[in-house]
Parts: sequence; structure tokens; C-alpha cells
Amino acid sequence: MRHLDNSVLNAEIVISSLLAECPSFAKLADIEEGAYSILGEFAIYLRDGITKNALQADDLENAFSFLNKMGASDDLEVQNQRVVGVLEILDTSKNYEFHASRKRKWLILLIRQLQNVDY
Repeated sequence: MRHLDNSVLNAEIVISSLLAECPSFAKLADIEEGAYSILGEFAIYLRDGITKNALQADDLENAFSFLNKMGASDDLEVQNQRVVGVLEILDTSKNYEFHASRKRKWLILLIRQLQNVDY
């Protein structure tokens, strides 16, 4: 079981951590943009990858592991980046038609990620 250190992820390193932990996204990211823009791109990458069933299992695990680290951070700016930069964009996925099997696969992965973390 992985243990998340709540004090490690802070706003100054959130983007470098994202790029290191999600190499498939890092290849596509425009690192000249600000943190919220990059996190928005990450959310769109996830949303589209999930709805199109285009992401590998490792990519999804890396992405949700990173989001869990953001959620466990004590830094309020990281919390805000997670909600505004990522989760609000992912929430717009309700406008997309999910196939039941893809949605179920995504939810199972999320549940597994949450079960493997000690807070």
C-alpha cells in the first residue's frame, strides 16, 4: 500500500510533479502555460482519453495517483488547483455520452486507487 505524505506536494512543484508522474501527458503538455492552463489540459486529456477509451491502464493509474496526491496535500493552493483546474473540467463529462463499460471501468480504477492509499 502506498502512503501519501501530505506535506510534500505544494503549489510550487505541482506542475513538475504532474509531468514527472504522468509521462504520457507530459509529451503533450504546453509547459509555457500557467499552472491552471496546464491542469486544464490535463483534465481534458483525461476526460477525452476516458470517453474514447484511449488511455492505457498505467496512464490512468498514474493520473489518479497524482490527483490523490493533490487531494492529500495540505497546501490550499494545490487543493484549489485540483478543484478548479481539474475536477470542474472532468465534471463537464456529464455532457458526454459514456458507454456503460467505459464508465464502470473508470469508476473501478478510481475505487482501486482510493483503496491503495493511506492518508
